[in-house]
Amino acid sequence: MTDIFKDLSDIWDRLFSHRPFLQGEIKYFLSEFDKKSYRADEENLKKISELVSDLKEKKIERFLQSSGENLFLLNSAINEALNLSQAILDQENNIISEEDLKTKEEFHERRQRELETFKSDLKTRYESIDKDIEDKVEAIKIHFEEDINKLIADNQ
Repeated sequence: MTDIFKDLSDIWDRLFSHRPFLQGEIKYFLSEFDKKSYRADEENLKKISELVSDLKEKKIERFLQSSGENLFLLNSAINEALNLSQAILDQENNIISEEDLKTKEEFHERRQRELETFKSDLKTRYESIDKDIEDKVEAIKIHFEEDINKLIADNQ
């Protein structure tokens, strides 16, 4: 009688217990998911590698070239300011040696006016240079943000 119950229990387990089948399906699903996930990760890494190499080869060179040009312009503006300063010093030395100035006070007032004019001119030039630099930096930021957003969009 116990053998009959045992056989009935085995038949019941085979008919209505889905545990072994479900475990097999779950293992299969996980192995397939891991394979597909690995492939997707591999593709994303390839895209990122291509984008980085593109940035390295093309865009960094362009950035360096454009920054070199801007630095050249900045250097020339600074040299021009130095030349103006030297010219003013030379004029001052010439004027002091001349005796056509009536008094030292007139000379001092005149030099103060020239100094103020020079300072305002220099300030204007520096502001212009600072604005140009800020514009270039902002353009570069926007460019790199676009590249990063493009990279993120490509990875999704």
